[in-house]
Amino acid sequence: MPSAAEPSPVLRAVLDAAVRATGASCGWLAAVSADNAELVAVDAIGDGAERVAGGAVPVDSGTAGFVVASGQPVAVAARGDEGLLCEGLAARLDPLPASIVSVPCAGTEGVVGALELVDKAGGTPFSFDDVELATLLAGIAAAALAGTPGGAGAPRVPDPRRLGAELTRLAGADPARYAAIAAAVDALLAGA
Repeated sequence: MPSAAEPSPVLRAVLDAAVRATGASCGWLAAVSADNAELVAVDAIGDGAERVAGGAVPVDSGTAGFVVASGQPVAVAARGDEGLLCEGLAARLDPLPASIVSVPCAGTEGVVGALELVDKAGGTPFSFDDVELATLLAGIAAAALAGTPGGAGAPRVPDPRRLGAELTRLAGADPARYAAIAAAVDALLAGA
């Protein structure tokens, strides 16, 4: 896996697009370790990123642990002492996040990691659209994570027509989010 000191350009582009498009204050990509025992933050950007990048936690902890185990995305807003926001990689932040979106990075061999975004700008909760956008970008990240040493098998790659249709839909519905994803896709194509 790439180290936190040398993030993958593909993962960095995906992560940057996710943070900018959702208005998150911080985000990271966590990869399942080769022995399936830990989640390792292979890259992080935003407020407090230096406390998360390179960190490792047990594979079953926090929101990323839930997402990796279930294969389902989750969006959580703090209500009192919210356990999932006090565990895992999010526990490295100070203060603890008030809201988090965590989505699986799924390949054909299963979930290879999670994309997590915390604390949307303005203190508003993350929306269903934020979860959809993060899920789309996590699919791209899965391919990059699966291709790293120690990564899970071959990635699940969306059909180009489906991906094109989703990008077209996003361009009409939310041009700003489309611009962020288009920049990430452009960066990926430039590296090909």
